[in-house]
Amino acid sequence: MRDGIIPVSIFEDALRLHESLDISQVIERAMKLLPTVVDAESWAVFLKAEQGDCLEMVRAVNASALAVSPFVKIESAYGPVARAVYEQKTIITAGEEQPSESDSQSGGARATLCIPLVFEKRLIGAVQATRSGPRDSEVDYLFTGEDARVAELVCRSMAVALANAIDYHNATRQTLIDDLTRLYNVRYLYQMLDNEIRRARRYGSPVSIVFMDLDGFKLVNDAYGHRAGSATLTEVARIIMNAVREADFVARYGGDEFVIMLPETSAKRAVEVAERVRSEITAHRFTGGVGADIYLTASFGVASFPEHATEAEKLIELADAAMYAAKERNKNSVRLAAS
Repeated sequence: MRDGIIPVSIFEDALRLHESLDISQVIERAMKLLPTVVDAESWAVFLKAEQGDCLEMVRAVNASALAVSPFVKIESAYGPVARAVYEQKTIITAGEEQPSESDSQSGGARATLCIPLVFEKRLIGAVQATRSGPRDSEVDYLFTGEDARVAELVCRSMAVALANAIDYHNATRQTLIDDLTRLYNVRYLYQMLDNEIRRARRYGSPVSIVFMDLDGFKLVNDAYGHRAGSATLTEVARIIMNAVREADFVARYGGDEFVIMLPETSAKRAVEVAERVRSEITAHRFTGGVGADIYLTASFGVASFPEHATEAEKLIELADAAMYAAKERNKNSVRLAAS
């Protein structure tokens, strides 16, 4: 930059962040742009967590030089990232002590530039850059006001782009949720299972599917009406959600059928999860929202990647077939897909 004038090309590049409504793409493009406008050893992007008063690091360049936790409490205002967000202003620090293990490489001093990502008073997250240098250096590694000014330009555009992308993601997600049970629907199930299988291939981990169908559910509708049947399905969904991990994925497949996706879970462990859900459904008294005494059982089929299948559709097909085998045999049971 000459005489503090920001080149037009930087404005144009910053505006291009708005071309995508994908959160990951916005962050990726910003992380490519920021190092071209401000020189730094490391960069990190934090987003405000959906729940809780904290920031979560979602992308970093040269993370080993950051010396910051992947989760940052906002209320504490401890550290430059938390301060920047808490005070909603850019924070520049200089001469911070580095951990002793890095002293031999950098001289033990670190400067940071932290910029909050805010759009219309809404906190989106924060960006942090770091540099290191000798403790006795006064200027070589320090961030300047000019560095902050050009980085703030990019971060302002980034905040708007991320706010739009997050809103779009949240609105889209609502179309992927079953209106009755508030579980995910079958469309999103296939999308998530495809993604999870790709990840499992990369890391060599298993993924299991549990296909579940209530036994004789039609009798509930016949005896108490469809409204009571709908209330019962909502109760079933609640039981399933309470029986699985936060990382697991539960979808209503249709009617009284449900599917549980279990990342990083073997077939043997998935059978145990299915047995737990089966037992809790069997022991539960359903009221149907009308104070009725309704007792249900369910049949389960289990299939795992890569043991039984390597594609999402085939995995669900095999789990479905195993469930029908359990239903034909004696119901109220769990059956593993044939290898």
